Amino acid sequence: MSILLNSLSEGLFISFFSIMIVFSILGVIAFIINSFQYIYKKPIIVPETKKTYVKPFELSDIKDDNMLVAGLVASIDYYEETKENVRILSIKEI
Repeated sequence: MSILLNSLSEGLFISFFSIMIVFSILGVIAFIINSFQYIYKKPIIVPETKKTYVKPFELSDIKDDNMLVAGLVASIDYYEETKENVRILSIKEI
């Protein structure tokens, strides 16, 4: 009976010791991960308070056929990528 009790107590000690090692390693990993938020801070984005007025784009702003084709191709390509409604805001010659 004492052999069984002795081996049971040794088994419990080894199990408890192993569990403590696992939780201490997990605690160290959690501390390292939480310290990353202080090392790698996200930049603070300040919202714009002053908005400038942009004249709406009209068909009269298109000067030649190349500009019209460029706008159509760009809007078709964007629609195929996003599957959302497309609205051309401006066209610039590069």
